[in-house]
Amino acid sequence: MATLLPRTLLRASRSITPARASLLEQPLQAQRICQRAFPRSNLSYRALSTFPWKQQYQTHTYDTGEGNPPVKIQIQEPPSIFSRILRFAGRTVGGILIVTFGSVIALVIYEPNMIVATTEATRMAMHPEEGISDEQTLEIEAYIQNHPIIQKLREDKTLIETRPHLEIPTIFRPNMLTAGVLTGPDRIAVPPLVFADKHGKRLFAILHVGEQLCGHPGVVHGGLLATLMDETLARCCFPALPNKVGMTANLDLNYRAPCKANQFIIIKAETTKVEGRKAWASGRLESLPEPGAEGDGRLLVEASVLMIEPKNIGPLMREVSPGKTVAAIVSG
Repeated sequence: MATLLPRTLLRASRSITPARASLLEQPLQAQRICQRAFPRSNLSYRALSTFPWKQQYQTHTYDTGEGNPPVKIQIQEPPSIFSRILRFAGRTVGGILIVTFGSVIALVIYEPNMIVATTEATRMAMHPEEGISDEQTLEIEAYIQNHPIIQKLREDKTLIETRPHLEIPTIFRPNMLTAGVLTGPDRIAVPPLVFADKHGKRLFAILHVGEQLCGHPGVVHGGLLATLMDETLARCCFPALPNKVGMTANLDLNYRAPCKANQFIIIKAETTKVEGRKAWASGRLESLPEPGAEGDGRLLVEASVLMIEPKNIGPLMREVSPGKTVAAIVSG
């Protein structure tokens, strides 16, 4: 049986005599009693740090030269505590890396649509000739890209141009309203083009609403306009919240004029107040002015919203990457 002795006894054993041998036997007996009382199957730190490396102990055999036959004592010297901690840490880190890379490989092989859209995917969406075949959709996208208001927004270096719906993994989109169910020709033909301040102070969203989004013939459903306002105001103030995500606590709407179908609209939002996990925002939904027209478009809807970040959402947000995508999913 493998015998473990303190290093002090090991050094003393190098000039061992029968008297010292009897002294060595005492801790050996105590160790056997301890092993029976606390088997190595217990999940203790000592068990974890010593048991797997039992075969790596250094064995020393000493001949006392006395007695008939001569007495031989075999002593095993365990690795130092530093070595055991280092090996345990190495195997732990190795196991974590294996599980992590294995999960990523499995995700890429079996669920490639779960991979979050990259900046390249967003860039491609801003150039529809690379991925859109529908002629009407191409015309809508070209109109948005070349509109003077869009060019003016691009000149503002404090705003970041994005397509938030494309940040949502494609596997989730079929079950989402404005990012999936209501997208397509004669509905929301192209993803809304968004210009947002990174600090959550203001935001502009431009999109086209088609003829299949009506509540009355030729008039876009008021419930859809409420949804668009809710999502846009939420997306505006999310960056101002501690963990960049929140839920709608209150939404006030005032419909100022009918929103006709098959037209371009612009939503202007700004964050008005932030207190801890609460953020207030307000906005206007207007028709997009014709190129060359002066002033703002016709006011269609006004709204204000209160967003509250859920308690204890921080740990969950840190486990999901990237946070920006989660915000898009929640607001969508």
